[in-house]
Order: sequence, then structure tokens, then C-alpha cells
Amino acid sequence: MSSCRRKTVSIAGGLLWLLAAAAPAAPSATQTHASIRDAARQHALADVATTSARAEVTVGRLDSRLKLNACDRPLETYDSPNGLRGGRGVVGVRCTGSTPWKLYVPVRIALLEDIVVSRRPVVRGHALTAADVALDEVDTNSLHKAYFTRIEDVVGLRTKRALAAGTTLHAGLLRREKLVKRGAHVEIVANSGGLHVRMRGKAMADGGHGDRIRVKNLNSGRVVTGTVSGRGVIRVLE
Repeated sequence: MSSCRRKTVSIAGGLLWLLAAAAPAAPSATQTHASIRDAARQHALADVATTSARAEVTVGRLDSRLKLNACDRPLETYDSPNGLRGGRGVVGVRCTGSTPWKLYVPVRIALLEDIVVSRRPVVRGHALTAADVALDEVDTNSLHKAYFTRIEDVVGLRTKRALAAGTTLHAGLLRREKLVKRGAHVEIVANSGGLHVRMRGKAMADGGHGDRIRVKNLNSGRVVTGTVSGRGVIRVLE
């Protein structure tokens, strides 16, 4: 090979080396934010899988500047030291692969359940009817007192104060009206052998609508258990 050709090859090889050295290195793959957020979402859903309520999980967005190497193993998740309080908190997500990393992802869990609310404004001392209330899907994580899930459980209860429409009903807002007082004379209503019988009785305890209390038959002296069905009325089955 002539010296001219050797110089040409040498120069070409040098140029290729310089180009290779000057070319930027291929960027390493990064873990997608969507995969990290989905891992946190699935962890939060698993935490509330045993509840009867419908769960909705909202995952906070990650800083757009966050760049993490793509994990060569499945992502792992774990509870944060403080857990999820009141439906809010963070979930730990980590990579245990060749380039390990970990971070906390903010999440919010809504536990949605049909509960009893006032359908319209109600004045203080009002005895609730089925027309006064309705079932509404509410995030129960935001409720700090016992609530009702069945309309029949509040019908007949009286309000302790005026209520606005849409108010979540709980025991602190309602009181059971005493339809029967201990020691008071009451009417015992019984169905016996196809006959509708009414007798005089004496209540052995206070009672509201639907309560089962003991009552003494003043004619026979016998004590039976019956259900309060109205003011001063005890219904028994014989």
C-alpha cells in the first residue's frame, strides 16, 4: 500500500474515532411516572379491599424533573411510617434492581358509601318521615361520627336542631321519641287465635317506636314482651 493510501486510511480512522468520542452517549431508559403512580394506586386499593364501600384512589403527580433509572425488576410498594390517615398519606415505591431507588407517592382514598342525609330543610323537634330523607353517596373518610345507612333506621326520630338540606344524619343530631314511659298505663294489642284482643297494661321500661320492652297485663298479672308500635301502644304476638 502506498504511503498516500496509508495516510488516507489513518486520517479516516482518526475522524471516526473523533466522531464517536464527540457523539453524546445514548440516554439510559427511565422509569415512567405512570408506572410509579399505578403501583402506588394498586397498593392503596389493596389496603381497603376488605371494606364494603366503593373505593376511589387519587394519586398525586410527581415532579416532572424527577428522572429515575428504569427498574429491571418489578416495582415494590410498602406502607409509609404514618400509614394512610383519614384517607390521606403516602405510599412507598422502590426498585430493588441493579440501580435501586425509592420514593414516597402521595395518595388520597375516598370510601364512598350510600348514607342517609336530609332531603330538605328540617326544623328542630321534627319527627322524620321517609319523605324527609334520602340516600346519598358520601366519602365516609370525612365523617367523624356514626352515620346511618338505612332510611328505616331514622324514620320516627326527632331532630335535636334545625337541619339544612343535604345534612349527613348521625346520632348526635337525632333523638328517639319516648312513646311509652316506664310505669305508665298502656294498651296491649295482641292477636290470639285469629282474634284481635286489646288489654290494659303497665310498661316496665321506657320505649320508642320499634323498641321491644316488657309489659305487665293488668288483668292477668302476666308479664310479656312486646314491641312499641305507637304512643302508649304495645303489640305482642301470642
